[in-house]
Amino acid sequence: MIKQGLHYVFNPKSVAIVGVSTKGVGLQQATATVFLESLLSCGFKGKVYPVNPKGGEISGLRVYPNIKDIPGAVDYVICGISAPQVPQLITDCIAKGVKAAHIITSGFSESGTEGGKQLEQEISLLARQSGIRIVGPNCMGVYCPEMGLSFGPDFPKESGSVAVISQSGGNAFYIIREGFRRGIRFSKVVSYGNACDVDESDLLEYLACDSDTRIIAAYIEGVNDGRRFYRVLKETAKAKPVIVLKGGITEAGARAAASHTGALASSSKVWDSLLHQAGAIRVCSLEELVDMVVTFSRLSLPSGRDLGILGVCGGATVLATDDCISAGLAVPRFPTKIQDKLEGYLKKGSIGVSLNNPVDLSDQGWDISYDCAKIMLDYGGIDLLIFQLPLGIFSRFSAGIRSAIISIIEDVIKIHKESNKPTAVVIHSLVSSKTYQLALDCERKCCDAGLPVYHSLTNAAKAIARFIDYHGQRRRMLEES
Repeated sequence: MIKQGLHYVFNPKSVAIVGVSTKGVGLQQATATVFLESLLSCGFKGKVYPVNPKGGEISGLRVYPNIKDIPGAVDYVICGISAPQVPQLITDCIAKGVKAAHIITSGFSESGTEGGKQLEQEISLLARQSGIRIVGPNCMGVYCPEMGLSFGPDFPKESGSVAVISQSGGNAFYIIREGFRRGIRFSKVVSYGNACDVDESDLLEYLACDSDTRIIAAYIEGVNDGRRFYRVLKETAKAKPVIVLKGGITEAGARAAASHTGALASSSKVWDSLLHQAGAIRVCSLEELVDMVVTFSRLSLPSGRDLGILGVCGGATVLATDDCISAGLAVPRFPTKIQDKLEGYLKKGSIGVSLNNPVDLSDQGWDISYDCAKIMLDYGGIDLLIFQLPLGIFSRFSAGIRSAIISIIEDVIKIHKESNKPTAVVIHSLVSSKTYQLALDCERKCCDAGLPVYHSLTNAAKAIARFIDYHGQRRRMLEES
């Protein structure tokens, strides 16, 4: 039997949710009910059919006793029943003509038991024999805001250009929520768990041709077919950036991956080589993955690696220089004429100010940040500007100080809109609840203006350097082809 494509995984016209309960008794039933709430909250555009043997009504919808009792066609089934019941449900789905099924349920190969492995093999065989596509088991499934598909009732309804594939449901939650906070919107996100049928290669192949997706991020614990994965990844990376976080690269991590999604892992060196040869971008943490998504989404490509750093704290600017140089960027010393221009905006008797690059405005940054940023960006010796705001240096946040900090951010936004050189913002050193809230307010303003925001100079430098490296490698590959 030839497998169907993934069209109905992302574009179903009807969804049945098996295992819902009006009483919410049991973890699986409660989970299935959350999926129902998520679909309704996110405005799923098709028909929704709750399924439970007891029937009844939930959220104004009739609950059907069995998938076969639903009068209309069903494209996609979300399965929230116990593992031993799943093979029969898949059999019923095949008889009903269901195109795709997502299995939330755990208790399969990741359990490490022979019974769990046999159950997974059974549903995998059903998929191969019938052509039905199965996402999972042991996963959160699909988030596609364009269709109103979601596994989180609080996920944004707006679509974007970033796609995510993640073997881990928890990591998918983090990427969506942290990305949303930093201005990122998603085309499609898939938590695919044990990958008994739909796997990482299938998803990459689909997303490579997806016109709604411009950037792909992936969290992978193991691959089903290494040769196919490499081939598909290489073709996908030719079409659009692919950012990969590999879990389970140590012996202990491999054990954790096996108990999480039943994945087989391999060494860090193997993955380094594979991803480099395929033209993908490797990251080493979820934070780095989100930073790279932010960078590709928000930062225009600098013409070079020379950057200017503007901030309001000397110690932080010194560390910023170390971070940027270590990442492979350059922080050139400003010539005397540029320093003189900057000094012209300072008050007499200024203390703690440095104008060499990094530029530290100390306590004078409130009034002259726009003018100094403009001088730096107009200077031909730098290719981009990083503005850093270490909020932890402030001991109190009176209305006046808060207003001044917001004013600085607005200056940076203004110069970003006026300049043709890229600008990035680092808001860091958050040491109290008040600094966190102010940081969120500043971050929101920057995100609304299209600025990339980072939470440390180290993260910003790594992400920007990788971004430049990627484009350089891609340019060389195109020249050689």
